[in-house]
Amino acid sequence: MTTGLDLLAEGGSVTLTDGTQTPLRYSFRALALLEARFGSVAAVQTAIDSTGEGAAFGPLAQIIGAGLVGPGGFEPHIREHVDVNGKRTVSDIVYRRRQDGTDLMDLLDPGRLSDYTNAFTAALSKALESRGNDAAPAVTTVVPGLGTQTPIPSPSSSTSPSVPSTFQSASSGI
Repeated sequence: MTTGLDLLAEGGSVTLTDGTQTPLRYSFRALALLEARFGSVAAVQTAIDSTGEGAAFGPLAQIIGAGLVGPGGFEPHIREHVDVNGKRTVSDIVYRRRQDGTDLMDLLDPGRLSDYTNAFTAALSKALESRGNDAAPAVTTVVPGLGTQTPIPSPSSSTSPSVPSTFQSASSGI
């Protein structure tokens, strides 16, 4: 029986413009990157403009990039600003491939938008799925031109049980 959050949840893979296929995995580190960028994992859904008149590609690149940190071979480079009161705000995270430093944005193919959306929705849903709580609330992903995607469970105290005792932590590197 599996208990706790599946920190190594893979739900799909993405194919980059150079033909590289890499799995998406939303570990705690990946989820923390999404929280740093969007404020919360639930806010990821609202970051993607569903009207077609605002940002969609930038937020999608952030979501995909977070899922490629670690075994996907990408590293986050965080841009943050500090206001006059000392409050730090993450304004952007650039994901670069470890082997050659290529920016993820240069490797994503706009023609694969549907594939990318399906892959990250599956991976994020798997990472956040509730263990033993069938009433977990869901966040629905809406992407312009693609409509509504599979609901993503939103994390909360009732849907995010503790980490299994068999989990071995790794350096966050953030």
